[in-house]
Amino acid sequence: MKITINGMEIIAQESITILEAAKQAGIYIPTLCHVRGKNADNPCGLCVVEVEGSETPVRSCDTNVQEGMCISTDSEAMKKLRSERLAILAETHFGDCKAPCNLTCPGQINVQGYIAHVAKGQYEEALRLVMERNPFPFSVGRVCPRFCETKCRRVLVEEPIAINHLKRFVADWCMANKIDLRIPKDLATGKKVAVIGGGPAGLTGAYFLSRKGHEVTVYEAAPKLGGMLRYGFPEFKIPKAVLDYEINTLLQLGIIVQTGQKWGVDYTLQDLKDSGFDAILIAIGNPVDKLLEIPGGSLSGVMGSSEFLKKITTGEDADYGKRAVVLGGNNIAVESARALVRSGVDEVTIIYPRPKEEMPAHERNVKDAESEGVKFLDMASPVEIGAVDSGLDIELIRMELGEPDKRGKRNPVEISGSNMHLQVDTVVYSMGKMASKDGFAGGSLEECLELTPAGNIKSNPRNFLTNLEGIYAAGDATSGPRSVIQAVVGARRSAENIHVQIMGVEKEAGEGRFNFSRGKSFNDVVPETFTGISSAHRGQMPERQPESSILDFEEVKLGFNEEMARKEAERCLSCGCTAFDRCDLKRLSIDNDINLNKTGMGKKPLYEKDASHPAITVDLNKCIFCQRCMNSCAYDALELSASGFDEKGRAEGISLLFNGKCVSCGKCVDNCSTGALNKKEQIVPMVNEVIEEVRTTCPYCGTGCQLELKVKGNTLMEVTANPDQLPNYGDLCVKGRFGHSFLSHPDRLTTPLVRRQKGGDLEPVSWNEALDFVVDKFRDVLADKGPDALAGLSSARCTTEENYVFQKFFRLQIGTNNIDHCARY
Repeated sequence: MKITINGMEIIAQESITILEAAKQAGIYIPTLCHVRGKNADNPCGLCVVEVEGSETPVRSCDTNVQEGMCISTDSEAMKKLRSERLAILAETHFGDCKAPCNLTCPGQINVQGYIAHVAKGQYEEALRLVMERNPFPFSVGRVCPRFCETKCRRVLVEEPIAINHLKRFVADWCMANKIDLRIPKDLATGKKVAVIGGGPAGLTGAYFLSRKGHEVTVYEAAPKLGGMLRYGFPEFKIPKAVLDYEINTLLQLGIIVQTGQKWGVDYTLQDLKDSGFDAILIAIGNPVDKLLEIPGGSLSGVMGSSEFLKKITTGEDADYGKRAVVLGGNNIAVESARALVRSGVDEVTIIYPRPKEEMPAHERNVKDAESEGVKFLDMASPVEIGAVDSGLDIELIRMELGEPDKRGKRNPVEISGSNMHLQVDTVVYSMGKMASKDGFAGGSLEECLELTPAGNIKSNPRNFLTNLEGIYAAGDATSGPRSVIQAVVGARRSAENIHVQIMGVEKEAGEGRFNFSRGKSFNDVVPETFTGISSAHRGQMPERQPESSILDFEEVKLGFNEEMARKEAERCLSCGCTAFDRCDLKRLSIDNDINLNKTGMGKKPLYEKDASHPAITVDLNKCIFCQRCMNSCAYDALELSASGFDEKGRAEGISLLFNGKCVSCGKCVDNCSTGALNKKEQIVPMVNEVIEEVRTTCPYCGTGCQLELKVKGNTLMEVTANPDQLPNYGDLCVKGRFGHSFLSHPDRLTTPLVRRQKGGDLEPVSWNEALDFVVDKFRDVLADKGPDALAGLSSARCTTEENYVFQKFFRLQIGTNNIDHCARY
């Protein structure tokens, strides 16, 4: 019969529903409760449509088509009804879409995901996941400020997860085991990009641009790549061997490198444009120290932290005397002080004008410095430095905090008459850094490049373009000194914008801010959320003792071993939803512009999580009582009920039980519209990474069930089945859906083994060697005992074609009918 949907005339089969007719015509009508041929007792109400002649909207899931029916599915009235219904359902949904650690990470790395990979022993895949967003896991794993750990909810139980230690572990493990990550790269585009600066920002931009298929050339003024990672961090923080390995991993993408090439001297921006580069990315960092603007600030023995650390990291032989002071309270100042201790200085003091607790340096770095003998003199500020026979005389004045300003901040003010003097040999200052003091020289474009008042390159924060066409800037060169991960993020985003511009394509939509949350702050998380979680204290990083570590520049933090890493990863509370990639409630809420800040969401858990099923975890706090699980079950194995319904039609007192009919096929999980049902083995949320979907045939028996594999790198993430694909139409047995963990099992055989003599060891051999060995033994048996001494049993995993060849082999080649199949129906 003919019907019209949204102005499109279609031919629909008689007796089917509007929902089915629309699906066959490729017209989408949202629903949260319908499964093939079955509707919920308490419908979701989202599939409502308008039918001409009907005074009220009808549910498309239980309204059959009629000749000449005129249907509208996407009118403003229908959108409004769906939004209202979704808002009602959202009010009771209690869970997190993304974990707080993911949301806090500047790099938007799937933190929970790589922790879960570690817990499963999938270290290679964990590192791949990190490098989807951050190509410097070795370095960041050693010097990251750990923004993610500040929001880790494990602190509500005892201590946060040692997230950054786990990132470092997977990187170090892959290096130690010589893992070839085989970083994927798109086909060549024919476009060329020049990157000025071979530090973390420049190499990050080069990495992501190269992965997009562009030819990238990095120009670096120094003899070696690395920038601040090589010349700004002493080896007790980032060992050179580790950094070299990390950089070489990136260069395997085919990035071209030109070292010893100084911008403005060896080439100009115009030179690069004339060389055919389609875009230029400036990522030179902050190589210039802000001056110490006091009398004596330029005396011999007084130097900026950049100059000092470069001397240290390049191994320049220098005598810093017996006493030194470091002016400043940032992380660079602290690392400078620790480097002075290792350079033979007996007494090193950090001077800071505010209270020590207000130093911008991370508390753990301050504690490390204190343990190594660095002293701290707070509430003091330098006035003048003078040259004396014994070295340098630095005059200080004590400070106190003044009255609060309009923002409530108390600034330090001098205490009159509190001047004091220190006799030192070296003064290192860390008062801030900038990209350039007086602008750039070399050509007309350099002279036109616009700077900020702080001496950094001015670029558009949205697209990273400078005021010059086709020239971009990112990293510390635009922001001023930031953490390595923040430089990486800026460079990655600049690379995305460069790709869009030079290819003339649309920019991919950024990740939305939509997120169900069990509490945006620790105070919002109710105590019942983590009831029953056993205490397990945070793993402690092995490290060298200060007494020995100050004698050299060897690395102090030694890293987790495998046992420590697995144990630490298992502490993760898995806050984010492992159904992130398949949650229909989230998807439809985003499609319908649901604002959770206005509609609200569940505030506390009403049900305990149930892990009694051998393969499935149940969290009814996420359940919206769509009944898909029950209606998709072919065995009546689920008993889902509610004690009642509130005034808005939402289920209360929900109960779900698996009875003795359950065969653990897992179809209920794949049909769950939220994350109320999850596969126990599926603990890695698939958030922002590219997942390859591979259709294949289940290897467990000869039925030929079709599988859909979700694959990331070399790791099978999940097995599902398409409900529209024959012969199984979404059905799988327990082995088909859950029985593939052997793929990543450490005991899995990946090569044939042969024991050549009785009592001997099993030795790995090639397949040809193994088959030759079997043939020789078959011949021995045939010659000695005859053909009926042999029998063949084919595996349940064999295909029909393999079974056919197998029986022919035994009947024709061996000469026996001793042949059978071990799993006949």
